[in-house]
Amino acid sequence: MIKADIPQDVTEYKEQFFFGLTIRQFVCGIAMIALAILTFLIGKNFISTDILMYIVIIEVAPLAAVGFMRYNGMPFEKIASTVFEFYVGKQRRGMTYLPEEVQLHDEVRKIWLQGLERERAAEKKAKKKRRK
Repeated sequence: MIKADIPQDVTEYKEQFFFGLTIRQFVCGIAMIALAILTFLIGKNFISTDILMYIVIIEVAPLAAVGFMRYNGMPFEKIASTVFEFYVGKQRRGMTYLPEEVQLHDEVRKIWLQGLERERAAEKKAKKKRRK
């Protein structure tokens, strides 16, 4: 009997293009191979092979992420934009609540600074009296 795999959810279905890869994965795979070969052929005359392999890995990793990485159904560029917006973008709500301890600390600091200013003023008066 012939079996056909049917996905549980219709939205999970991906049309396979070549060797079981989607078009996006296939294009990114070809670009990764081309970039790796080109970098290796050009760089082998100038850099040692050990270092060149690390350079190729660093160059190819973003293409691999774009082509193959999915998290919660989101492609890599959506994940990257969400993370960037979370850490760099402006937050919707600013912090408006300050605990009582912070307010109390601020009041104590004001009183302490006022005391220091009084002491300095008294020292200045004492110096002026000494000069006269």
